[in-house]
Amino acid sequence: MTPIACRPKPLTPAQADKALRRAMLINPANGAARRTVVRTPVGRRGGGRRLAVLIGNKWPTTGVRLTVQFLDNPPAALRARILLHMNAWNKTANVLFTETRGTGQVRITRLDRPDAVSGYWSYVGTQILGVDDDEPTLNLDGFTMRTAESEFRRVVRHEAGHTLGFDHEHMRGALVKKIDRKKALSYFDLTQGWTPDEVDEQVLTPLAEATIMGTAESDPTSIMCYQIPGAITKDGKPIRGGRDINPTDFAFAASIYPKRVAAARTRR
Repeated sequence: MTPIACRPKPLTPAQADKALRRAMLINPANGAARRTVVRTPVGRRGGGRRLAVLIGNKWPTTGVRLTVQFLDNPPAALRARILLHMNAWNKTANVLFTETRGTGQVRITRLDRPDAVSGYWSYVGTQILGVDDDEPTLNLDGFTMRTAESEFRRVVRHEAGHTLGFDHEHMRGALVKKIDRKKALSYFDLTQGWTPDEVDEQVLTPLAEATIMGTAESDPTSIMCYQIPGAITKDGKPIRGGRDINPTDFAFAASIYPKRVAAARTRR
């Protein structure tokens, strides 16, 4: 069972203000959320369930076109493979990631140290607009061409989902309530070295209703849902988690960034 390994990066207050100003320019609807993302208290049910887009960090409904820069200059084959999996969302959604040799809007590294920047992580949605141009917005700790194809599907597509604005599905209230807090504290202390506060923030505190847009049902097989072992659930049954973008993920992404908008404008 693979433990949760991804933590969306938080912006500093200065970065958040910068990101919001830029986000409002490209999507005025983001201005309705002039507040930081908050979470409901531990143990309380969060907001509407299912794959979610954080309000205030949404790209325009006319589509997402983002340039990608690889800060550590990996081999061309690896760059192409990463982009291929990021663009898997394009199957149904009006989304395109393209490489640039200049300064990219998405900036990828593969840092494995120090702990503060290692691991798998991404800023969420238009938050990337608040990050300094010489800093990464997405990290793929240690990825090489020898990394298993299943990990490219599970990790790269997951992190690209964050960049598109999707938060963690396992933070939805319906799934959080399945977890035993005492067991979770012990488990993540042992496996991740997390403090109780980190476990509360990353696992036990459901997303608040005011911070997300989502569909009606939570989905334990969403690509945005990491696996939760039965050792920390109340009923002893694991939350399977997603290993690839599933049909409902594709449908939801299409509803947020529909291709038909682009097609309609092309016909005019």
